[in-house]
Amino acid sequence: MILQDIAIIKEVIKATPTVVLVRFSLKSGKNFDYKPGQYVQFILKKQEKVFIKQYSIVSLPSQKSYYEICVKVIPNGFFSNYMANSKKGHELPVRGPFGVFFLQEPVQNDSIFLATGTGISSIKPMIETILEKRTDKHVWLFFGVKAEDEIIYRKEFEELAKKHHNFHFVPMLSHPDKPWKGETGRVQDVMTKMLKDFSDKDVYLCGVQAAVEEQKVLCDKLGFKNIYFEKYV
Repeated sequence: MILQDIAIIKEVIKATPTVVLVRFSLKSGKNFDYKPGQYVQFILKKQEKVFIKQYSIVSLPSQKSYYEICVKVIPNGFFSNYMANSKKGHELPVRGPFGVFFLQEPVQNDSIFLATGTGISSIKPMIETILEKRTDKHVWLFFGVKAEDEIIYRKEFEELAKKHHNFHFVPMLSHPDKPWKGETGRVQDVMTKMLKDFSDKDVYLCGVQAAVEEQKVLCDKLGFKNIYFEKYV
């Protein structure tokens, strides 16, 4: 059921040079009933124009103290800069949840996640949900960003990899600006270099439209059992 409410900003955290994490609660005290991967819509007015922006809920449904979203701050971008500069107690309308890109449960196959940039915000709660349930299925995350200081949630994923032997975290850079010992290039190229058999695996794709469309064509050819995807402009 879609809930319309007022978001109250609790905290804004600078995660990378270009990304902030915004935490908020709902004024009514109610909770969004959402699945890992779904998003909410925020609504703002500027000079009588209404702006609507979608952000995936990064925090887990089991975590009730706040909701977290991941915001890429665009130079001169009205909405992202408003969110990035919000102070504790700021209020704005919010509604949701929306979206058909979410974790398919029960998880019956090994899962591969391909994410670029803030596309990780849909993916992170899916991975955490799988691992939270102590599955024996293997989970791979191939996560691509431009430079090392843009690896959003790096510490969290590294800790998950240490805690869960079946979770494999593979970050990669497209434009490293300093020495980097990890992978470089496109997420799909690193995936096919490291893994060979895809017929019994599910894949989740999330990122900018052009990248996801290219990845989907490849995944079709590779013969994945199931392909789920979300793309944004």
